[in-house]
Amino acid sequence: MFDGVILARHVCLLALAVTCAYTDLARGKLYNVVTLGGLTVGLVLAYFLDAASPHTDFHRTYLVRAALGAALGGGVLFLLYLAGGFDAGDVKMMAAVGALGTPTVTRSVSAGTFDFILWALFYTALVGALIGVGLLIWRGRLRQGLKDSLRAMVSFRKARREAVTAGAMMPYGVAIGIGAIWAWLEMTLH
Repeated sequence: MFDGVILARHVCLLALAVTCAYTDLARGKLYNVVTLGGLTVGLVLAYFLDAASPHTDFHRTYLVRAALGAALGGGVLFLLYLAGGFDAGDVKMMAAVGALGTPTVTRSVSAGTFDFILWALFYTALVGALIGVGLLIWRGRLRQGLKDSLRAMVSFRKARREAVTAGAMMPYGVAIGIGAIWAWLEMTLH
């Protein structure tokens, strides 16, 4: 049963990443049924992992570690959401990635509890930056886009959603999906 639940978590994580990347690219939306559903499934499967191999230490249970992974993944993006840099769907998607990927994405004993979500956040930021620069180059706005980004980072002011044009938005669910799959590949194949 234990290996079956871990396999289900892997499949759900990959399905979440691909589905959200597709819907964000094709429709510009991350659907709650997918993001919140993925978060719920991640926590429920972690509960089943605890039932299959009970631990005596509360902080070592799969459910607690999955909840902390969701809080870490969603929390980082939530802070950026408060600054006006992300949509709520991106926050929910990263929380679901944290719940599904933490801590059983790897069999390595040396891997820490939060290795997966930290790598997923790093790869997501890297992919997001590459996509953003690529879009700016494509639209011929690289210089202006970099100036606007620098100004936003220095001023720490919340960007008003009305002031951001539709052409300046990018489907960050694609970056999260690629970053999560990249981290999954890194952790499972290494």
